[in-house]
Amino acid sequence: MDSRVIAKLQLLPPPGGLRRFAVANLINTVGSGLYITGGTLFFTRTVGLSVEQTALGLTVGTGVGLALMMVFGRLADRFGPKLVYVSLLVVQAAMMAVFTQVRSFSWFLVVATISGIADRGISGTVGSLIHAMSDGGNRITARAQLRTATNVGLGLGTLIAGAALLVDTPQAYTFVVAGNAVLFTAAASMLAGVHVAHHRGPRAAAVGARAPGPLRDTRYLAVTAANGLLALHASVLSFALPLWVADHTDAPKWSIAMVMIVNTVIVVLLQVRVSRRASAVPQAARMARLTGVVLAAACLTLAATESLGPVLCIAVLLLWTVIYTAGELWQTSAEFCFGFELASDDAQGAYQSVFALGPGVMRALAPTLLATLILGNGTAGWIVLAGFFVVSGFLASTAALAANRNRHAFRRPAATPMTLPSDRSVPSS
Repeated sequence: MDSRVIAKLQLLPPPGGLRRFAVANLINTVGSGLYITGGTLFFTRTVGLSVEQTALGLTVGTGVGLALMMVFGRLADRFGPKLVYVSLLVVQAAMMAVFTQVRSFSWFLVVATISGIADRGISGTVGSLIHAMSDGGNRITARAQLRTATNVGLGLGTLIAGAALLVDTPQAYTFVVAGNAVLFTAAASMLAGVHVAHHRGPRAAAVGARAPGPLRDTRYLAVTAANGLLALHASVLSFALPLWVADHTDAPKWSIAMVMIVNTVIVVLLQVRVSRRASAVPQAARMARLTGVVLAAACLTLAATESLGPVLCIAVLLLWTVIYTAGELWQTSAEFCFGFELASDDAQGAYQSVFALGPGVMRALAPTLLATLILGNGTAGWIVLAGFFVVSGFLASTAALAANRNRHAFRRPAATPMTLPSDRSVPSS
């Protein structure tokens, strides 16, 4: 894809700090693709851990990281999101390097916990960093462009890791984890040179007034929870679909990769364009409501594949991919709008980290939920999940509209240099 096509589709932000952030994110997610694809095999085949030990360590790391996400949000508000974000990238680089030397479960558990904390911290601060690097008119577009870079990076990393899987040696799996360490370092180095203004909250908070907080903003919490429910769709693609196709249909196993590739291409080409239709909360709320209906249709379509022959099953899987990806694009676009527009400008770090908890908690619960509901009940499970998505879309839409009507109650007037001279922007690092 040449530069003219990229410019026409606006797959990258214009030259400047946001573009460097997008490129750094692409570099980082190439490493993530390496790690997601080959990391578990590194722990089981090179380190010598059991599958149960690996799952336990990674689950503990994710759980502790989720519990501490808001801490990093508060740190981003206090010291600037760039400093916190880059520091966490460095921590991840160090943990990936240490992983290559781990040979016992106890040390694996320690390193996996630190890595899980840093990973969730990165997820919780990325929104506040985008907020600091962009203005209100292009934040949602910038968020969509970052997601586009993420999908490209994950795809490239997965392809590279595939070569390691073909070689299938301890050295190849070590390369996967060490490569992730190098790419974390490269991403941190690229971002370190970018100037990001750190806009501190109102002077009133500094002299005794209580700063705004998402845990006291019940309407924002309601949106966070409802959006988290709707975000279950991500695990349908990554977890339920491969197992369903492999164990409940006559489709060839390569059709799983086909679905993933088609989904990635559609997201890369259309995410930015679709996100422009969710530039305000009312439009995003409507999009969330429609998302529930579209994802429900996707569930019913996938349920039908259980009784189809191989050729027809492949055709229906392609149809499912288009339907599902439409729902994915709408849900993420609405999510970007809700996260920015309903948050207090005085505490973006705290608000963004809490908002990221919704999808984060759902991602942690999803394997057990989907395995019980879908893989254990077949078609009936898909019907129940379809109803779940319809209800979740309605709840997300209703909660967002209610929060939008009351959001000014949670926002303070912006400080001016004339009355509050100490609130001028300062570099975050």
